[in-house]
Amino acid sequence: MEYTIAFEEFPDHLRAVIEGESDTYEITQQYWAEVTARCRQANVKRLFIEERLKRQIPTVADTYQAAAERHEMGLTGVKIAFYDADPEQYDQNLFGELVARNRGINVKVFNDRDEALEWLLSE
Repeated sequence: MEYTIAFEEFPDHLRAVIEGESDTYEITQQYWAEVTARCRQANVKRLFIEERLKRQIPTVADTYQAAAERHEMGLTGVKIAFYDADPEQYDQNLFGELVARNRGINVKVFNDRDEALEWLLSE
């Protein structure tokens, strides 16, 4: 496995920390599939993703494709806070947020973990 996922269940949300050496479109699809399955299993309505991948998806086209496919995985209805530990990925992640939101996914990306959790638990 090129990455690991550590899940932590809280009464009001699920936290998934993804760690590994690199990210590709395929790795992104794999870990989102695992996270989605866990959300379904636990009937999760709020999801906190913390990504700690050392090398990120190399192209905006890959980001577009990966984000565009989120709704097909069944995450509609789940509020998702996405925190990437690599601040250089923030602009590309914002693009992915726009693509996913345009397809009905309630996701917001953050470059601050505390702000992400605060937003996730609001409302």
